[in-house]
Amino acid sequence: MATTRDLETYRRAVEEAVMALGRDDVGVGDVESAEPGMVTVRFSRGRHAHTARIPIAALDQREEAYAVIMAALLALNKRTSLEALAKAAR
Repeated sequence: MATTRDLETYRRAVEEAVMALGRDDVGVGDVESAEPGMVTVRFSRGRHAHTARIPIAALDQREEAYAVIMAALLALNKRTSLEALAKAAR
């Protein structure tokens, strides 16, 4: 089980990865312990939110962290795009 200090460290690592990927339009919300070796991270963009499960080990190496965070952000982008398309079709 991750301590409060661990969760804050993971949150900083996720925030750094989001900023390094040039995604200052995405917010990083709650970071919580999930199953052993995993955390859940809530990302938001405008009214949209997405919760992703991220392996803690991936946050230790920069390139791996970027890849995992990018995959999570793609899911958020997909949700945002689908809503925009649905609105345009109305």
